[in-house]
Amino acid sequence: MVAVTTSWRAFARDLVRLQDARLDWWDAVRAGTCAGGVVLIGWSVGEVSAGLTASIGAFTALFGNGRPYRHRARELAVIALAFALAVTIGALAESSVVASILVVAAMAVVATALCRAFGTGPPGAYMFVLAGATGTAIPGAATEPTRLGLLVLAGGAFAWVAHMAGALVAPRGPEKATVATAVTAVSGLLDAVGTDRYREARDRAARAMHACWVVLVRQQSPTARPDRTLERLRALALDLHGVLAEGITAQDERRAVDPGAAARLRTLAGAVAHPPATPRSVGRIDMPLGGPGVGQTARDMLARGSPWRAVLVRVGIAALVAGAVGSLAGLHNAYWAVAAAVLVLCQGLGWTGTLERGALRLLGTWIGLVLAAAVLALQPSGVWLAATIAVLQGGIQLTMPRNYGLGVILVTPTALTIGTAGHPADLGALLLARGVDTAVGVVVGVLVFLLVVPGSVRPDPAALIAAALRDVARVVPHLADATTASPGAREARRDLAQRQFALADAHHVDAAPVGRAVDTTIWWPALDAARAVVHATLAACWSVDATRSPGHAATPFVTADRADAILAALGDPAAAPGDGFLAPELEALRRALPQVAT
Repeated sequence: MVAVTTSWRAFARDLVRLQDARLDWWDAVRAGTCAGGVVLIGWSVGEVSAGLTASIGAFTALFGNGRPYRHRARELAVIALAFALAVTIGALAESSVVASILVVAAMAVVATALCRAFGTGPPGAYMFVLAGATGTAIPGAATEPTRLGLLVLAGGAFAWVAHMAGALVAPRGPEKATVATAVTAVSGLLDAVGTDRYREARDRAARAMHACWVVLVRQQSPTARPDRTLERLRALALDLHGVLAEGITAQDERRAVDPGAAARLRTLAGAVAHPPATPRSVGRIDMPLGGPGVGQTARDMLARGSPWRAVLVRVGIAALVAGAVGSLAGLHNAYWAVAAAVLVLCQGLGWTGTLERGALRLLGTWIGLVLAAAVLALQPSGVWLAATIAVLQGGIQLTMPRNYGLGVILVTPTALTIGTAGHPADLGALLLARGVDTAVGVVVGVLVFLLVVPGSVRPDPAALIAAALRDVARVVPHLADATTASPGAREARRDLAQRQFALADAHHVDAAPVGRAVDTTIWWPALDAARAVVHATLAACWSVDATRSPGHAATPFVTADRADAILAALGDPAAAPGDGFLAPELEALRRALPQVAT
């Protein structure tokens, strides 16, 4: 069971808790080098302001981490162009307050949708909104929008080159890294079998394997012929997923893990750096689909009933309201209010996540203003200005994954240093304006979340469980006729894998000390039981796959009669599931559902 926030004291502890995230020093050095490097180049040619403008495009370095280099090259090129376009459009709208507000609001909605569809991850739409809003705030920008856009594009190109440099040393480095991470997670699962740590370790291993297949399959070019290293890594991942299935099966059958599986895992751990040749080539039918593509994600996002439709509406309204309030109140930098409001909403978080994000943004900004005062009081210039921006940007990259609030503390002096070239005209007024702008944006974001389409983004536990059981029902027939590698089965397995994450994430919704439905937590036993059904079904699919070999068909996992009995039980979770495969899991779910009804 995940940690639950049920009081203000627990909520406060969650705000300062450090997440278990790996410190990637190389990413931090790269991000800092890109941000400070373009400023240094501008200073060296006597154009500090041009270098600072280009540093907006250098934020491209914040994206694409962990992607395969071929995929990364395309993604970062699009992101660099998007930054340049955002600043150019913002500059064109600079002369009109109304146009500026409308442009930034439209940009917020489009950026949120595209970041969701392309799966860019944090910082997501916030950076594009900030870039566009910055363009609207540059005095006289409407007279030179093309020049500003080209400078931002140059900064993006600099970041692109820095990001792609690793391909010269380790062209398959990202793929090896994600397999190594999955090996570690599966090892944790085997160690946790039969202990209280099993459920958490199982979910961590499932997410790691999903991320592994996204990198090895979904983010690979469908037209490029995979090289031998990629094929060998895919073979290792297939074997690793078999070990994962063995760990889940051992837990379900209440027995020790097969010693052979543990031995295979040790072999796999030592083979990632230099994967050995495989006895046969790994075809597409042997691998999972690696999650939905961009097109499918976009369709799902805009489909009727999708929570992301409400997210997009909220983002647009919040941007308009924050911009209007900022302009009417005469805020010095009203676009900071817009950016803060969008930041609170663009990730599509539930009530708890929205409240946490708003609180961390507000507190982090206010604490960061103290650090900004110390930095700007020194009035760095030249090399010191570039070094200051580089160190702060690198620090953001290191701290943000551990705790969002810590990252915001460093974001504040970074943004103010770039925006003022290290020499603010009135430091006190600037700091006060930034604090007020952020407070207005956060308050607007939280209020819009509560008042606009209230409750529509909250996953309905009953609907989630019903959808999971429907997806299980799509997979079970393939276990009976051993067609788990067919196109239909692979799509059903992909959807079922996504469903397990939705069930897990449902625990994090509405766990805040205020605004939480009274009956939220009593769904959790049923959600956990449904996840066990999903995991057992996916593990059975991998067991079937393991019996398939060239010239030999796979072996069915269940009989046709047992499949029919499972389908009948899935159609009526309150019915007795009988004996055999999935019987314990379905019985546990049946026992959990009356707790929900009471």
